[in-house]
Order: sequence, then C-alpha cells, then structure tokens
Amino acid sequence: MIQGIADFSAAIANLVANAASLVGAVRIGPNRHITGLHWRNDTIMTVDQALPAQDSYSVILASGSLVAGRSGPRDPASNLALVRLEVPVNAPRVMPGPEAPVGAIVLLVAASPDGSPTARLGMVHARGNTLLLDLACAEPETGGVVIDASGRVLGMAAPTATGQIALIPHATISRLAEPNGSAAVAPSAGYAPAQPSPAAQINGARRGWLGVALQPITVPEPLVPRAGQTSGRMVVNITHGGPADEAGLRVGDVLLALNGQSTSGSHTARAFLGADRIGTQIEVKLLRDGSVLTTFLTVASQPA
Repeated sequence: MIQGIADFSAAIANLVANAASLVGAVRIGPNRHITGLHWRNDTIMTVDQALPAQDSYSVILASGSLVAGRSGPRDPASNLALVRLEVPVNAPRVMPGPEAPVGAIVLLVAASPDGSPTARLGMVHARGNTLLLDLACAEPETGGVVIDASGRVLGMAAPTATGQIALIPHATISRLAEPNGSAAVAPSAGYAPAQPSPAAQINGARRGWLGVALQPITVPEPLVPRAGQTSGRMVVNITHGGPADEAGLRVGDVLLALNGQSTSGSHTARAFLGADRIGTQIEVKLLRDGSVLTTFLTVASQPA
C-alpha cells in the first residue's frame, strides 16, 4: 500500500518535471504574472482574458532566462493571446493527447515568478460544450498547461465567468499558433467559446477597453455599508489618454460597479467589456478616499 502511494507520487513528480519546460511566466504587472505555453521557438500562447493589452512583455522561461516579447494576434472568441519572443528560444516538443473522459486524472503545470514549475492534481469534472476541470487555478496559473497521465498535452487552463476551470484544447491553440499567425480559430470539441460580434475580427480582435490595470481588493469593513459590497477592483495603473484617464479616474480608486454590475467577481469586468460596448458610455461606481462616487466614461477599442 505504502509502496503504491510512493510510486504514484514519484510518477506525478516525474510528469511535472518533464512538463516544466513547456511553461513560462508572463509578467503582467508589479509582482504579478500569468503562465504561458512555450508553443514554438518564438511563440508563447496564453489566455486572452488574463493578458493586459501592452506593447511588450517580459517572459521568464523554465531555464530562468528573461526574454522580451511583443504583443501578437489575440482571439477573444477562443480566449487565446499570442506573445512573440524578440529572441527565439528552442521550444520543447508539444505532444498532444486524445480527448480525456470524465474522471480522467489531469495535471495543471504552471510557472512560478522565476519560471520554475508549480503543479496541481485534478480530474476532468464534466464534458459538454466546454470541458471543465476539477481543480483550483490562481491568477499565476492561468494559461498553465494541462497534461494527462501519460504526460501528453490536453491544452491550457482558463477560468470561466463562473469561477470554474475550463480547458482550451490543444487543437484550438494550434489553429491560432500557425507560423504566420493568420489561421482562423474555430471551436473544437471540448471548448465552445462565445461567438464574437462583427466588431471583433480574428487577429484584429478587439474588446472594450477602459485603459486601466486592476487588481482585486477587499473593501475596508467600515466602508462596506457605504460601498454595498465587500470587494472590488483597485486601479493600479492608468493609460495616459485612455478612457479612464479622460474620465478622471485615479490610481487607488476602487471600481465597484460598471453600469450597475458589480466588479467583485474575478472576471466580471472582462465579461462586461465585450466588443458591443465599444463606443458606448457607461456608468462607473467607484470608491475614492472613503467616499462613493459615480462618473461616466466612453468605452474604447482595445489597442492592438
């Protein structure tokens, strides 16, 4: 019995070690990162909903190497974003696995801030239009590679609007990650993304954009009755000339709601800012210096 557990533990550790070179840490802010899949020598694939729109990124690979990257094609329809490495680095071979049945054991391998691996053990929870995984996924693990018990790549982990973890399959990733970056991304079995509006085109895909970087924050207890909620999203950076800047938002403001929809959920702001919001004026409820304020801004198109 004990030997069997020891063998199982060793097998899991070996799978993680073999998958470690597949992932890297994509820095998205001070002391913040998400995980990217090192797909090709010059290509990192990650999750669109988690990657702020920036001209450039820093990527820390499993070797510990720090490599500069630039923004590549994005496809909100399949929730994928591509980062091009300025200096190509030999990528490991990505071995795709077959569709996993419900109950199959899976491993989520992600990157820590220094590029070394982290791991979570789970299983396939449900299969339908979207394959759901029974495991946790903190922000740094978003974009982590999901492998099966044979070490083959099933896809990447992406949080859903309801807080569950969905799998973006290998086949879907492959369609966006063609060398010329021009392949259209179509839904594949196990993942059914929302259809983009006409305003969002593949590889020129745009979402609504506020021009802010946000991080979760707990509303101080004395201010909860005034705010009407226990958490929100604090503004940690504002793009000069962007919608938030033009509307007078400040670093340190806490966004509470957009058009009356609370921003307390982990992905509610992203879900709200679909392409159909571009060009529309929205009401922003925020907390500033202990007071609840309301202002308005016009949603812009996410920069390329």
